[in-house]
Amino acid sequence: MVNDKIKDKLKEKINASVDGRSYTVEVESDLNSKANALFGSGIGKSFLQYLENITTNNIHGAGLGIESLAHFEGQRWIVALLKHRTEMGRKLGQ
Repeated sequence: MVNDKIKDKLKEKINASVDGRSYTVEVESDLNSKANALFGSGIGKSFLQYLENITTNNIHGAGLGIESLAHFEGQRWIVALLKHRTEMGRKLGQ
């Protein structure tokens, strides 16, 4: 009985979320809807463009240390994650 419940819970999870984790379909949809509500229009969209400009569109010189490079790549990943979730949330609302 308990094993069946665990199996059912595992079936509810999606294989790969955009952030590399596993969520239920409901949680994944909720995260995407919230991202779209925050960053899909108006001030949030403008702010996301600002974040993209200071991370993704920023070019660093060749002498950058590995620690700094890792830090900047982490920033870029977060902004890309926000953009992707916003787009998926927009598609949910259509």
